[in-house]
Amino acid sequence: MLKGFKELISRFDRQVWGLVGAAIIAVMGSSLVMTFMSIYMYETLGMSMTQVGIADFITAIAGAGAAYIGGAACDAYGRKKLLIAGLSLQIVSYLLISLAIDTNAAIPLFILALAFNSFNGGLYRAIPDVMVADVVEPSQRVEAYGLLRIGSNLGWVVGPVLGGAFIMFTSYGNLFLITALTTFTYLLIAIFLLRDTKPKTRSEHLSLKDVIVVASDRPFLAFCLIMLFMTIPYQQMYTLFSVYASSYVGLNEFWIGVLFALSGLMVALFQYPLSVRVGQHRMTSMLALAAVIFAFGFGLLSISTAFFVPFICMAIITLAEMIWAPSSSTLQANLSPEAMRGRYFGFSGLTGNIGWAVGPLFGGVLKDSMNNNVPSMWTVIGAMFIICAVAILGLKRLVPDSANSSANSVKEKEMEAPLKA
Repeated sequence: MLKGFKELISRFDRQVWGLVGAAIIAVMGSSLVMTFMSIYMYETLGMSMTQVGIADFITAIAGAGAAYIGGAACDAYGRKKLLIAGLSLQIVSYLLISLAIDTNAAIPLFILALAFNSFNGGLYRAIPDVMVADVVEPSQRVEAYGLLRIGSNLGWVVGPVLGGAFIMFTSYGNLFLITALTTFTYLLIAIFLLRDTKPKTRSEHLSLKDVIVVASDRPFLAFCLIMLFMTIPYQQMYTLFSVYASSYVGLNEFWIGVLFALSGLMVALFQYPLSVRVGQHRMTSMLALAAVIFAFGFGLLSISTAFFVPFICMAIITLAEMIWAPSSSTLQANLSPEAMRGRYFGFSGLTGNIGWAVGPLFGGVLKDSMNNNVPSMWTVIGAMFIICAVAILGLKRLVPDSANSSANSVKEKEMEAPLKA
């Protein structure tokens, strides 16, 4: 077993392991507070779910704009510089959110602080994925992205449980001070342990025309639009699901923390071997399978409000996540030319954040308009995933076979720089 672990360590660049360690710390800090954000706005601030959705829409749109800016800038000026800048600004934003909560700031000011935090996070959120694509061979990307996800979910194992426990003894605002500290730790890792992986294939300049170049890549654009639509129902895991577990099932903050920790524990235990299996199949086939499993997991919530149901559904949803995350990241990397990798990932982040923006608003309107009809809510969400599965099967015809596999990537695509002089 020890020999196998050593072989796994030596299999990947040290940069990958540095990013995995950073992911553990970063996600532990963010999940410490963000797991309970919708509950705080709904139950403490007295906002309706539609208002919560509008707040999340505003913050996610801020992150969407920053995602492309960060991706384009990391192509021009380097991955590490943008990572350091984004982390530094996010520490400031966490401190501002803490201040807004502790001083009972007006709701618009509170939402403004959240939007500032989302913008700062958007600047660097895609950079770890870009760095992995820079240093890992195409044949190993599914496994590498699986490791990155394991790191993130080890943070999920600890963060929500600690948050649920701490919130019983201290204010919600104080939790953001802890998150600022974990983000500072990530910043130190970025400064001292990570190197810049920007390929030396591009001069330092930015152009809005590059957005048009990326959007004209039909397979990549279709992939991004389908992932955008799929993100809308998936986002309910972090808004509608947590409110459902609290208000309808009756779970308190501690048990909600345990619920999300279950997801993190499953990923920590099973993500890597599952990623190896995912890598043996076409990425579009795996994405379609994930969508079907998502539909089953969310749809099952319509059956009962018994205590154990959210835990069963979370396990099913997590299985879908473990298939979706590495296959979508690998397909995205395989479709991205080296010289514009940051821009491609930034464009994907832009469209993905639009999905994150629409998701809470959609969930809030869905809940309020259906008069809290729980079965109907989850049936609609499950049906949306089935539509996504059908769309992904159609995407298969647009994606080149070599980009649809982890074993090979299109070499010409890697070397190509589709830029106009």
